[in-house]
Amino acid sequence: MSKTIAFVMDPMEGLHIEADTSFAFMLAASHRDARVFHVLPGDIMLRAGKVWLRGRYVQVRDKVGDHFSVIEESLICANDCTAIFIRTDPPFDEDYLTCTWLLSFAERQGVRVLNSPAGIRSANEKLYALEFPELCPETIVTNCQKEALNFIESLGGTAIAKPLDGHGGFGVVRVSTEDSNTRAIFDLLTREEKVPILLQAFLPEAALGDKRVILVDGKIRGGIVRVPTGGDHRGNVHVGGRVEACDITDADRRIEAAIGDRLREDGLSFVGIDVIGDKLIEVNVTSPTLLREIHRLGGPDIAAEVIQSLF
Repeated sequence: MSKTIAFVMDPMEGLHIEADTSFAFMLAASHRDARVFHVLPGDIMLRAGKVWLRGRYVQVRDKVGDHFSVIEESLICANDCTAIFIRTDPPFDEDYLTCTWLLSFAERQGVRVLNSPAGIRSANEKLYALEFPELCPETIVTNCQKEALNFIESLGGTAIAKPLDGHGGFGVVRVSTEDSNTRAIFDLLTREEKVPILLQAFLPEAALGDKRVILVDGKIRGGIVRVPTGGDHRGNVHVGGRVEACDITDADRRIEAAIGDRLREDGLSFVGIDVIGDKLIEVNVTSPTLLREIHRLGGPDIAAEVIQSLF
């Protein structure tokens, strides 16, 4: 009997399959003759202690404009799945949190959930990296404008500001004590000092790109560099960054050695870390991307490796 692998994710109709990691996992599962089951995050049900998934068995194919067809709609028990992937796009909001709570029931009953719902809940993508402060640039998290301005001045007058719940480069701003807009930017990001934000030393190496390194079960499997274009300081592909192949460096291996055990302990089996120079910037655990780009540029087929590990 074929194995069923479920994907809790956004609607398939809107996928850009050339660059979609969730779709890469689906393709890899279909190549292993697994049944691919697509579930919207709101279609998870708990009854009598068991988790049920309402969704669609789909056939997937690597063809733009015709990348899937529905085989049948069904309601299945999570316990009948070989694995469940949580691949809903950020932000991590109340609906996302509810999804992880429900899937924790399935995980406790022995279902493999990637990443662990408890691990996702404990790992804010901006703050988790700061549990390894020796790996990170100098950083402060605050909602106090005075503290923020003093911090920026201590760095020589320039820093990077980020909302703690941002994604895809959204809200990432380079701020300066010489810019008359900095106070207004801080008010906007903190909602007038109501919520904390992260401020971090600006790293000149960012002009050469930031590296996305993929770790599977705490081990590096590949990476790619995102290079800013068009005068933007951000390298995110979502805002126009260019991707290039890269080597894994000794600095990357030091980060791997420092965080690998912790990732495994927290059930974070598929992670994308962001590295600038030799510094750890973020640990992405909700729906890390760029697997298709890594493979396209000559790197390993990480999606196939992850799926194979489930059989």
